[in-house]
Amino acid sequence: MMSILHRYIALNVIRGFFLLALILVSLFAVLLLIEELEDVGTGSYTWALAIQYVLLQTPKILLDFAAFIGLVGSIVALGALAGHHELIAVESVGGTPKNVTFAVIVTGVALMLGVLAIAQFVVPVTLHKANVDKTIATEGFGDFVSKTGYWSQSNGRFLHVRDIEYGRVPTNIEIYEFNERHQLKRYLFADHADIQQSNLWILHSVQIKEMVAGSMQLRTEIEMPWQSFLSAAQLGIIVSKPEALSLTDLYHFVVGLKQRGEQSYRYELIFWQKLMNPIAAAIMILLGMRFVFGSQRHVSMGKRITMGVLAGIAFYVLSQLITHMGTLLQLPPTLIAMLPAAIVLGLLFILYLAGNKKFQV
Repeated sequence: MMSILHRYIALNVIRGFFLLALILVSLFAVLLLIEELEDVGTGSYTWALAIQYVLLQTPKILLDFAAFIGLVGSIVALGALAGHHELIAVESVGGTPKNVTFAVIVTGVALMLGVLAIAQFVVPVTLHKANVDKTIATEGFGDFVSKTGYWSQSNGRFLHVRDIEYGRVPTNIEIYEFNERHQLKRYLFADHADIQQSNLWILHSVQIKEMVAGSMQLRTEIEMPWQSFLSAAQLGIIVSKPEALSLTDLYHFVVGLKQRGEQSYRYELIFWQKLMNPIAAAIMILLGMRFVFGSQRHVSMGKRITMGVLAGIAFYVLSQLITHMGTLLQLPPTLIAMLPAAIVLGLLFILYLAGNKKFQV
């Protein structure tokens, strides 16, 4: 009997989560599309590309609002059960709040594993494609991206980047330089490059073929600076923004920065925040249960949802405040990322121990 009840509650929680996700993501997608209309007609940016851009942004919207969706979605699902006296029926056949809590926790963990998979495998791909397609269309570059990598040219110089490692490190780089008579005067191949600025790359393991006195000579360099001709917009086609990187790419990129003695604080913070986002969402699902139990008979669905929305907004404001203050004080990124969820979890634990009914809606 308990397994049937668990499945029933789980299906309702999943239904509530996806219903709210659909509403919220659709709302923000429409707002984003309205914003994109300003760019339609710029270069070759069309309505179709604008709609494609918005659709590719939807996984990121879902990821950003996962905690809020988890909170309000669980309130909608469990509140509907309470409103129809189904939670009372569950108690009448031997179910307890602990049974319901267990079913909700298991469901929340499953949903958040899905959110984590979206952060790892879906968002990096969709965000990068959205950025590349829009940039190429609106800026009117002669650049293009194909199966062989990225190509760009300026004033007799051609750049070919075959691969991108960790979303931000160009690898297998070829540079062709031609003279005024369109004759090849220098060819460079680099294993990878560290991008210091948009116009300054440090090439590593470089092979250089250069025309000297009518013959092509070969030499190698462990590393060498290269003045790039790419603009910031063109560079955005090659490298992904930190927010668009997968967890593994962020981790390896941070490790590389530390090995080279470069500043990695910002990327560490983004990594831990992305990692904590699904965990925070699972905790917010538990918080949603506090707005349901003990109030089945006398609290309307509208009041439950209103309180849930206010709690979600408060959590967002708290997260932003901790992030800004923590960054200003240079607190450890792990502490900044974990503190908002830890505060909510601590509050839930205190309420559980105290059994203080006045905190229940």
